Amino acid sequence: MPNSSELSGACLSDILDNLDCTDLLHSLDGGVLLLDARCRIIFCNRWFIRHTGFKEAALLGRTLAELYPNQLPLPLQDAIETACHQRMGRILSYQLHKRLLPLQRRSPSGELRPLHQSILIKPLSQSDLTLIQCLDITNAVKREQHLRAGERILKLERKVLELIAQGDALDNVLNEICATVEQLIPDATTAIMLLDEEQELLSIKSAPSLPQALLDSERGLDLGNSATTCIRAVQMRALAITPDVHRDDGWQDRLALATQLNIAACWAQPIVAAFDEVVGVFSCYPQRAGSPSEHERQLLQRMAHLAAIALERHRRVERIRFLAMHDPLTGLPNRSLLNEHLGRNLRRAHREGNQFALMFIDLDGFKQINDFHGHDAGDDLLSVLAGRITGQLRGTDTCARIGGDEFVVMLETVHSADAAELVADKLLTCLSTPVQRGQQQLRVSASIGIALYPDDGSSADALLTRADDAMYQAKAEGKNRWYRIR
Repeated sequence: MPNSSELSGACLSDILDNLDCTDLLHSLDGGVLLLDARCRIIFCNRWFIRHTGFKEAALLGRTLAELYPNQLPLPLQDAIETACHQRMGRILSYQLHKRLLPLQRRSPSGELRPLHQSILIKPLSQSDLTLIQCLDITNAVKREQHLRAGERILKLERKVLELIAQGDALDNVLNEICATVEQLIPDATTAIMLLDEEQELLSIKSAPSLPQALLDSERGLDLGNSATTCIRAVQMRALAITPDVHRDDGWQDRLALATQLNIAACWAQPIVAAFDEVVGVFSCYPQRAGSPSEHERQLLQRMAHLAAIALERHRRVERIRFLAMHDPLTGLPNRSLLNEHLGRNLRRAHREGNQFALMFIDLDGFKQINDFHGHDAGDDLLSVLAGRITGQLRGTDTCARIGGDEFVVMLETVHSADAAELVADKLLTCLSTPVQRGQQQLRVSASIGIALYPDDGSSADALLTRADDAMYQAKAEGKNRWYRIR
């Protein structure tokens, strides 16, 4: 009586005897071609028909070189001819040969994309036929590409983070972020756009690959009157995608610009800073229509996050610098910033032969305000008077608070001593006008000393000393006046 192993073997033998090899070859998840001694195709399975786009009748009886004239790479042609004529096999791997047969596969979204492959070419024994077996390695190639792209992103991220940590200029950091994405998404330009303080206008801050003339002429996007991709990204607080700008209503006013810059699509990722605040948009403009892949979406998110880090750090540095260089009560420049402005103006005046004025201001009666009404009243008075002083000056002039009730004014240029004295008269008037605080009227006056460059000194110390001396002379002569030492 036959045992179970003999029964299994008999069943397998019956199955193989009845199996149609053609159906088996057609069912394989890979391509199979059989070539005759003249390299002509005598069999192709359905996989090849599906991924070449040719019908079976168009394939049979022809060579691959005839099907793809001037398209086959030389290593593939040599390997086929060597196998068919000299009966020597070969394996062509993707690692060494990036482009073999021009096959295509359809993506889940319906797009036709290149099919990456490795090919085995093997002459069959006991016949003059040659087998070509093609394996679809597209998914494996994508995984490898994603790993390599991930490594590149990490390397470039480290570079950007180093720039941020080293305190590099904000423009340099943002330009590097744009350049990073343009390296990883070929044939695309990028831009970083920031919202203004009123959260009404979105303007380009960094776009190293866009023409400078365009950047100079670009007035920005009004959040209230525009529906472009970037505006939608701000409003939705999420990635906004325009696969084809020529079919998007929000781009109709900018189609000429899109054509000029070869922009086919727009992908915009919001830049979200601390406290979940949208501060701008990282935008990418590919030269091909379509939507970003998952890898490209992640790249845009990561770069927008880096931009948020850079912007937040810049804000903090600027805030620290402001606090270090300004009076915390009035917001006016302090002595350090005054010295910077004064030094810069001295160099300019010396170079251009200009004349400028320095005024030392000391409030008369301020101590009595503090004594009778309290320090809060004194602080309120100083804040109001600081605003009055700056209101009498030009935008290029400087007013600094250098002590409790002491101010220094620098008039960047004056044509004569009379011009400086006219400003001093205006300051005396505005400073002596009472300040209403609740039911109280706070009143002080001022003593002002004037010094002119170059008549009264050619250095910062000499001018400040001269103006200080003149201020004390004004006090000695009765206060509420200006004085200049002749």
